[in-house]
Amino acid sequence: MKKKIFINSEIWSLTIGGAFQRANVYKQNVLEKDKKEFKSKLKGYIDDTFISSYKQGNVCDAIHIENIESIQKYTANFDKLLTNGQFNFGVSQKLLNLYLKYLWCLDIILEPPHFPVDRIVQQKLKSKPIKAWTKIETSKEYMSIINFAKTKINPNDKIYTSLAIIELNLFSRRND
Repeated sequence: MKKKIFINSEIWSLTIGGAFQRANVYKQNVLEKDKKEFKSKLKGYIDDTFISSYKQGNVCDAIHIENIESIQKYTANFDKLLTNGQFNFGVSQKLLNLYLKYLWCLDIILEPPHFPVDRIVQQKLKSKPIKAWTKIETSKEYMSIINFAKTKINPNDKIYTSLAIIELNLFSRRND
């Protein structure tokens, strides 16, 4: 049990680091204890509300979008801490998608429906125009990137069999 708690804590730390980088999520002078409490509540909300459905693998695009929007709305409860009063869509998608990617890679959940959208994956996919993930405000902007990536899916090509596999392969290649 301690190993699971440890690895989940590490995954969450990587997720927060990836989702909060460059996003300037906190207002100035927010105390570390308040940040820690916020992150703990956010993690609890995500784990308690969404993860069981991803374990079953029955999350379609529409439900996934609703989940991202739900996280965005949840963060409005912490408006005194957050720069814009809540996360925008881009930060919310990055948070959920990155966490799901880690859980999937550890075989804790089934393959997630989408991948963490960022500038690098858009460049690798040759998506145009490239939109900074920290500036994505709507599900429409996000889904235009996801829908473009879906055009690359080819079940006969090991690299492009699904959205999650595409991003995983593109990520691996950028670290070589």
